[in-house]
Amino acid sequence: MEPEVVFSAVGNILWLLTDRGCDISCPPFSERIDLSLRNKEITFFWITVVMNNVSLSGRQKFLDELPDSKQKSIDVETIRCLNWNIRNPSLQRATKQMVWLEKNRFDIIALTEVRPSEGAVYIRDRLMSQGYTIIFAKPENEDYSVILAVRRLFEAVPKICIDFLPYRVSFATCHFSGEAVLVTGIYAPVWKTEKKRKFVEAFERFIERKDWRKRFSGWIILGDLNVLEPNHIPHYSVYEGWENFYNVFIKHGLVDAFRFFHPEEREYSWFGRKGNGYRFDHIFISENILSSVKKCYYIHEVRLKKLSDHSAMCLEIESSASSESDMDRIKLS
Repeated sequence: MEPEVVFSAVGNILWLLTDRGCDISCPPFSERIDLSLRNKEITFFWITVVMNNVSLSGRQKFLDELPDSKQKSIDVETIRCLNWNIRNPSLQRATKQMVWLEKNRFDIIALTEVRPSEGAVYIRDRLMSQGYTIIFAKPENEDYSVILAVRRLFEAVPKICIDFLPYRVSFATCHFSGEAVLVTGIYAPVWKTEKKRKFVEAFERFIERKDWRKRFSGWIILGDLNVLEPNHIPHYSVYEGWENFYNVFIKHGLVDAFRFFHPEEREYSWFGRKGNGYRFDHIFISENILSSVKKCYYIHEVRLKKLSDHSAMCLEIESSASSESDMDRIKLS
């Protein structure tokens, strides 16, 4: 029997057993894992054990049949964009993250704090198998990068980059109302050093350029900027010197999409060890797209379920922002 078939059958049997309360934490695997784990987490461990020996099509067959991977129905009236720091996952956690991504169906996905690890490569391959175009530059010296995934509205990968740490910014061109919109995924450095300052300056040099404004009718920027808005509550003095990065976007006519809909709301995408909240993750959009935006909000479920230490963000755009030919492709895909 082909390994893909065996993998799918065993995986589904394990899942059904755990759903019925059976204990599958038996030797020899139980000697290698924490028995305090819930049964479904043990199931994911078993999956991880054989993952590397099974082809991508076999993994896809298994995930397609997983009870928890049933997808939400497609809402062709809305374009959904996701921004999420996934904290460079292990293969086991990447499998759980992928189940969540498949259930919730997004058209544009920016995943930050990733490098070509087993988990990130699995997510890349899985998204690609579902029809996403993937932009995932290989970082240098064990640094981090961004996975930018686009489907349905995708047009091209533009030949542009910033001139410092270029792998931390990914670009794709998408069609909205027959016009080319530049979608950007960004993961700014955490370090408060000269290296971060050079990255901020490099991005500002790019955003100031007039040639991209001629090429693209609008801009959507999604990412973990590792910067706080100037009036962030609570105020952290350690970030005062970096508030200029947030202001770069405002200065050049971009709108903080979350603040547009929630001007006074105190929400945080990451929490420190002492429980202090920080809004590090942002979505900025150009003003001409604003009228088509329906919602912008944080999804705390993924952080509370420990899929990552960051909450995700979602931007919802009216499908009227796309041309009729674009929407025809959505309905057929």
